[in-house]
Amino acid sequence: MQTDAIVMHDEDDDQDPEVEEGNPEEKAAAEAAVMPVVELDISGDIDAPVPKPVTGERCEGCALHTTKLWQGARAGRGDAHSVCTLCYLTGHLDSATAAHGRLAFLPGLSTADALHLQRRALLAILGGDKAQTKQGERVWKWMDRHSREVEVAWGTARAGEFAQAMKRLPPFKRSQLQARLTGCVLILPADMFDDLTLLLPSHKTVQSVLSSRSWATYTRSDLYV
Repeated sequence: MQTDAIVMHDEDDDQDPEVEEGNPEEKAAAEAAVMPVVELDISGDIDAPVPKPVTGERCEGCALHTTKLWQGARAGRGDAHSVCTLCYLTGHLDSATAAHGRLAFLPGLSTADALHLQRRALLAILGGDKAQTKQGERVWKWMDRHSREVEVAWGTARAGEFAQAMKRLPPFKRSQLQARLTGCVLILPADMFDDLTLLLPSHKTVQSVLSSRSWATYTRSDLYV
């Protein structure tokens, strides 16, 4: 993540570089193959996006097995693909829910791993027993504290402000901003999720998720202090 301020540019200021002519279908397929499925992005819509449910069994962004899937098409990747709730919000920072979140700088974690960790922390806060809730808050606060790095670098960590900046930028400059945000993850407050099925994997309860070995490893770590 490069230190900078969010700078607005009108779309007429800079145009995308010229691209080589070719078969449009082949070009679209090649572009989709290299675009990340989960990325900080906006919907590309004028109004706030409304999640559209789709059928499926697995998120194409973080590989979570879930039937709570949404149409993940966004400004930077317009092809149809299915994503879980957290991946959807990551790619739709201009949504009403994502606007309540903050960007945290967690360069040591892949986006998918960071979202899995956040998901379990949120489940512990919302549906765990007293001890699990305490551990979930400990992990979530550790993640959220890394929004300070984003505030220092950009002057804000609010997801809604980054969404507004992305809306103002032409595609090429938006991709430059996204590149500078590499290592940043959308962190959302627990009170944004009143329905736990939005976070739970298929055929899992909160207790079965929190009793997994990986969660015990996370919460025993001395990282979250």
